[in-house]
Amino acid sequence: MDSDKKFYLGWQVGITYETAVTEGNRLPKMLALLDEMAENKMNLLSLMMTSYAFFDPLHDGFCWPVNNPKLECFRDQNCANAARQTEFVSTVIEEAEKRGIAIQLFTNLAIYNPDRIRTSYPGAAEQCSRNGETYPWLFCPENEDIWQLENDEVEDLLRLYNHSNVQSIGFERLSFAPGSCYCADCQKAFFKDTGLSLPDYTDNDAVFEQWKNDVITKKLCILSEKIRAIRPGMEVWLHTSCATGWGHDPNRLKEAKIDCVIPHIAHFEMNQLQLNTLLNHISPNDTVLHCCVRNKALQNYPIWAKTPALIAQIGQWIADYRSGHEQLRGILFFNENTVSEENRKAVYGLVNKLKNV
Repeated sequence: MDSDKKFYLGWQVGITYETAVTEGNRLPKMLALLDEMAENKMNLLSLMMTSYAFFDPLHDGFCWPVNNPKLECFRDQNCANAARQTEFVSTVIEEAEKRGIAIQLFTNLAIYNPDRIRTSYPGAAEQCSRNGETYPWLFCPENEDIWQLENDEVEDLLRLYNHSNVQSIGFERLSFAPGSCYCADCQKAFFKDTGLSLPDYTDNDAVFEQWKNDVITKKLCILSEKIRAIRPGMEVWLHTSCATGWGHDPNRLKEAKIDCVIPHIAHFEMNQLQLNTLLNHISPNDTVLHCCVRNKALQNYPIWAKTPALIAQIGQWIADYRSGHEQLRGILFFNENTVSEENRKAVYGLVNKLKNV
């Protein structure tokens, strides 16, 4: 392995996402988690700073005390960390640094509550298919209001938590969905860029795929530059599997100034060959795996329920692949809030194994 690159082993935890109470996590729980991580020599904690009632009915919105008044409509007013008087993530960042644990701030650029968004971003439009059906809660990257919101969201989050131990920002989406998007904004932009009519094309057509890749690569690059203007040296991680139709071309992510790809693995059933194929597809990008170790599904989101035996098996696949593949930089285990005690022990067993590979 490249000695200049740290191998990351850590948890991703929702501040509210999948927690059992409306207020979400509190500082004592997070400090206990940091102690547990330090004891097991984990070195990265990714904090999921938003939640969505579409998947988790108990929680919806941003999990920090926003400064930009336009973002107030998204703030989860039930979330303890989203209120200034009970905000605690700033303390978590400092306490993590004392334990040698880097912090990542993680958000989702595209999934928003359609009932709340138009308070401040009235022109926002959800992605839609060729027949006009909308993709619930998934908004279009070519829409001007959405692009402004995504920039506002990232800037607000980074300026609030402007600490040297916040070493990376990760985000999901800033992408198209397969089979989309045919909204008025996309049709207008597609015609401007190509001189062609978007409804004449589908995801299988090279011209449509190329256009998606061009659009998303440019936006990722602009956003990455904005992030580093706020925080020089900050790493930008993209949560994607670079699937067809998203606009994430693995061969252009370096052009987009993405430092690391976080593909989800084991959310849905897979085998070792499928894992290897996925990681080879993402290569040559540096990669930190986003490994689901939950044993219960969510609303509107089925998952592959994990057992300790499955976690150990997946861990062996990862260890096998790691040998000879320096671009594999670690694993984030998801979501700490809902991991059974048996699975938690299996995760720490795997961490201790991989530290010695």
